[in-house]
Amino acid sequence: MKKIAIIWILAIIFAWGCTQKKPVEKTILGILTDYENCPEVLNGKIKELRETNYWAAEKDGKITKGNPATWKDLDSAGSIQNFVAYFDTTGTLTKFDRLDENNVIRYSRIVTIENGKYVRYEFKLKDSTYQYLIPEYDSQEYFVGGKVYRPIVDTLISSFIITNDDKGNWTRVEYFNFKNQKGNYEVFALNELGKVIETKFFNKDDTLKQTFVNTYNDKGFLATQKVLTEKPKSTVQWDVQDLVFDDHDNNLLIYSNIDQGKFKLVAERTYIYY
Repeated sequence: MKKIAIIWILAIIFAWGCTQKKPVEKTILGILTDYENCPEVLNGKIKELRETNYWAAEKDGKITKGNPATWKDLDSAGSIQNFVAYFDTTGTLTKFDRLDENNVIRYSRIVTIENGKYVRYEFKLKDSTYQYLIPEYDSQEYFVGGKVYRPIVDTLISSFIITNDDKGNWTRVEYFNFKNQKGNYEVFALNELGKVIETKFFNKDDTLKQTFVNTYNDKGFLATQKVLTEKPKSTVQWDVQDLVFDDHDNNLLIYSNIDQGKFKLVAERTYIYY
């Protein structure tokens, strides 16, 4: 799946619950990754997931990967960058690396877990931690907010508050500065399966800044994403097609047609399973 990337100072985490007659091994790509705004439920117990981007090419009448897309290319297209996501045996994300076209790590997010719960997130530029997040939970163990600090003398940078529905899915996130003054906020609309179908981004004065509208295919992966920006007025449409699947029914090649052919990308995924 490819989409317009939202670069937030905070990592968005969605809680996703499923009730099934028999347990099925799943891994959720969403927590602390660039898929946080519309998480994917992947099949199987995944240890490592790598996604690498290419310009789309055509061979024998089929779409396939062409030349590698550079960091600058992907930034120009409004796409997320190449990455590697690492998970433990419970399906919990432990590390997320953004890579350039030479497989050099540009940014990392590293998680500390205690008693099965996130207690600290570190954000690294190369090998240096430039900020960290201490999450907060309610009595139901739902993630309800947190505080972001700068490592130098643990200086508070900002904080945020999350509103959850009765299943633990986010419906609203509000941001505050170090003086606890109101900042921007987001409001989420979900379908009956708990997938985000609309996200509205508001400025601190309550004016609408941007809207994301998502649709999904029958496998639960993103099919389209429309991005509507208020000032200046613009609309960008992403049409996404899964080309190849592995034996776990996870997507291996993902084709994105952006803004009616302005950019055409293919993302290749490789999975390592436990």
